[in-house]
Amino acid sequence: MKVYHGLEIVLTIAILGMGGCSRQPAKLQPTPTPTAVEAKLSLDNLSFEQVDKQGKPLWKVRAQRGVYAPDRKTAKVTNITGDLYQDGQIILHLTAKSGELEQAGEKIVLRGDVVATETRNNLVIIGQEVTWQPKADLLTIRNRVRATQPKLQVDANEGKYISRKQQLDLAGKITAFSTDPRLAMQTEHLTWLVKDQKVIGDRLTQIQRYTGNRITDRVVANNFSSALDRKIINLQGNVRLDATNPIIQVNGESFSWNLGRELITADRPLKIVHLQESLVFDANAGELDLKASTATLTGNATGIATRNQTKLRSDRLIWQIASQQLVGTGNVVYQQVDPVIKFTGTRGIGKLQDRSIVVSSDGKQQVRTEFIPK
Repeated sequence: MKVYHGLEIVLTIAILGMGGCSRQPAKLQPTPTPTAVEAKLSLDNLSFEQVDKQGKPLWKVRAQRGVYAPDRKTAKVTNITGDLYQDGQIILHLTAKSGELEQAGEKIVLRGDVVATETRNNLVIIGQEVTWQPKADLLTIRNRVRATQPKLQVDANEGKYISRKQQLDLAGKITAFSTDPRLAMQTEHLTWLVKDQKVIGDRLTQIQRYTGNRITDRVVANNFSSALDRKIINLQGNVRLDATNPIIQVNGESFSWNLGRELITADRPLKIVHLQESLVFDANAGELDLKASTATLTGNATGIATRNQTKLRSDRLIWQIASQQLVGTGNVVYQQVDPVIKFTGTRGIGKLQDRSIVVSSDGKQQVRTEFIPK
């Protein structure tokens, strides 16, 4: 095994000549024409390393075979294993089919089934071309990137891993798969904060949630952030969620989706549509419990049954989705078209579909009724 620091190779060639006597005169041989020859050295079982000014290792690479060209200041090597260091500690272990090492030690380029294992976070990054720049603490991956942890796998066109931040930026056509909970994501740019177990997307993103092999929920949003360890996804910008149990559609500008509790919380205006029952609900904020099949809406909460043109508005509205039962409290107003009736009070209970809303008062004020005959 030969070890080379900074790729500086000193080659000493000893030429031993042996001569003999002969009775016959030597024949003159033509003198060869001088040519420019690039000096190359081919060696087996090589080891290279680069250190910083304090003598701490930046990287160490071992190769089965290498060709060193001094004038080009690079070594081309094959069948590579190596370690990348930060502050004297190993942070990445690498394997590759081939690569190039710069004499100055500022860049390593690896090609062919490159596997980088991040030792701190159980992260594995795979690509066909990887460049390591130790001074920038930057690992650049090109040509079909795959990054995996036990609970998440992401495929992309290219990526950059900033080792000191423990941050992986991915770009291109991206597909991500989460195992707990079971999710699939499609987008064009992701930032993965590996240590913090957070994934951030700032482009249009589609998310599907699975139960077994069946998609139970679909989400589209302009951007999102996900806390993988807490099973929470925050969605912003033209958010639309389509759920299958119950069959509803939720639209808004800002949702927090707690996948563990199956709870959606909106702190900004939202709309819920029940297509089968032709119901539409609006409010300034709300909470949707998919497991309990209940929506709690606050702030100018309004429910409308479009088939029979009935409407209930209140400060707070609880909707039992399975039974379609409504409970409205605070400044309750119930209206219907045929016949035209309007009730106002402090509490309203019933169903909009069959116009069975009962409006009552808390005793401090009377229920007011407006009836307009045809």
